[in-house]
Amino acid sequence: MATVALDSNQTQTPLKIRINRRGWAVLVGLPIFALTVAAAFFIAMFSSDAHAAANTPAGIETVDVTVIPGDTLWSLAREYATGYDVTSAVDHIAELNALNSSEIQIGETLSIPVLAG
Repeated sequence: MATVALDSNQTQTPLKIRINRRGWAVLVGLPIFALTVAAAFFIAMFSSDAHAAANTPAGIETVDVTVIPGDTLWSLAREYATGYDVTSAVDHIAELNALNSSEIQIGETLSIPVLAG
């Protein structure tokens, strides 16, 4: 076991910390860098022009159709989306109704684009 003998004549002096140039750069530079990154993030977040899309884009007239047994996207597009190319109509129906596949369920209500007039 180690023992330490203290000199009673010795007074306690406060410890002085010396910081060199690299230390100052880290001490000051790191918080400035973090604040700059945070400010850039918030500026980018609040100045973004991104907006949530509406369910139906403006200017597109639609008709709501309830799916019955035997209906397919192709048959619904051919029947209701008159004036459109059938392949384009199927793509528009899928996009308007946020369909991930061409499968549709019986009883499901779909918005189908139609030409006005």
